[in-house]
Amino acid sequence: MTHHHNPFVKRVLALFKKTHDDDDSSKYPSALRAKYTIHEKTLGVGSFAVVKECSDRSTGEKCAVKIILKKVIAGKEHMLDTELGILQKVRHEHIVSLHDIYESPEAVYIVTDLCTGGELFQRIVERGTYTEATAADLVRQMLEGLAYLHSQDIVHRDIKPENLLFKTPAENAELLITDFGLSKLLKNDHQILTTACGTPGYVAPEVLEGTGHGKPVDMWSVGVIMYTLLSGFTPFYGEDQNELFASIIKGQYDFDDENWDEISVEAKNLIDRLLTKDPAKRITAEEALKDVWITSEENKGINIAPAVQKAFNSRRTLKSLVDVVTAINRMQHGLHLAEAEDGNKKVGEDE
Repeated sequence: MTHHHNPFVKRVLALFKKTHDDDDSSKYPSALRAKYTIHEKTLGVGSFAVVKECSDRSTGEKCAVKIILKKVIAGKEHMLDTELGILQKVRHEHIVSLHDIYESPEAVYIVTDLCTGGELFQRIVERGTYTEATAADLVRQMLEGLAYLHSQDIVHRDIKPENLLFKTPAENAELLITDFGLSKLLKNDHQILTTACGTPGYVAPEVLEGTGHGKPVDMWSVGVIMYTLLSGFTPFYGEDQNELFASIIKGQYDFDDENWDEISVEAKNLIDRLLTKDPAKRITAEEALKDVWITSEENKGINIAPAVQKAFNSRRTLKSLVDVVTAINRMQHGLHLAEAEDGNKKVGEDE
C-alpha cells in the first residue's frame, strides 16, 4: 500500500473514495460503463486525479482512465482545458493517445493509452546490452514526437524521463510522450511564453532567467536527457536547487568523465547543438532528426551499459537517478498519467 505524504494527494484520495465507492460502479457515467470495464487496480494518484485501469468491452484493449475531480481543480480548470485540448488535437505514434472523454457532476474521465513498459531510465538500467545505437533510436523517437507537437504549435514544457514511457514491456516497444499538464498551445509560431514551469534539472536557462521561452525549451530538455542516456550523469549539478539553477544558467558542462571516452564525436556534437544556451541558435526537432548521429549507423556498436549503469548509481548527482525513479514510483504509485501540476516540483518551488 502506497503511503501518500502530499496533502493534495490525500485530499484527492478521500474525495475519490467518497464519490466513487469501489463497490458501486454506478457512480461512473453510464456511457463510460457501457464501453469500458473499470478495474479495481489503481495506477496512480496525483494532486488532481486518480488513474484506474480499464478495458474496452468490445476489443478487450486495456486503457487508463484518468479521473479528474472537479472539486479539486476548482480555479485551475485551465490546466484541464489545456490537457484535453492537446490530447484531442494530437495523433502520433510517439504521443499518448486520447480514446474518449466523459463527464459526471463530480468528475471528468479521460480514457487514454495504457503504457505498461515503464520509464525511460528504468529500462536502461535493466538492459544487459546498451549501445549508442539504442540511445540514438530512443532520442529519435523523442524527436519525432516533439517535431510533430511543434508542427502543431504545441510546446510540451516538461519533457523529462518520467514523462517518457514505453507502450509495452516488449524489447522494441515504442517510446511515448505523456503528461500534457504544462503544455501550451501557441497562438502563433513566434509567441513567447513567460510562465516559469518545468522540472528542475531539465529546465532551460531562458526559463530560469525569465526571458520567455517557446519550442526551444523542449530541445534543451532532450539535450539533458541525451547526455544522461550516454553517460549516466546529468550535465548540470548543484548541492541544492539554487546551485543547480546557477549551473544551468551558466550553461557550462563537459565531456571529461571517462564514460565519455567511448562515446562518438557525433553524439557530443549533437548534445552541443541541443544544449546551446541561446534558444535562437539551438537546434530544432526537425534539424536534429537530420543530424548524422541520428541517421548514421556507424561507430555506435560498443556496449556502454556497464559504465552508464554504474554512473546511474553514483553519488555525483543529488540522488542516483535510479533512486529518484524508484522514489517517484513509490510515492506516486505510477503517477505519470495522473500528474498535472502540483505533484511535480516546478521551477521556483522549494524542495
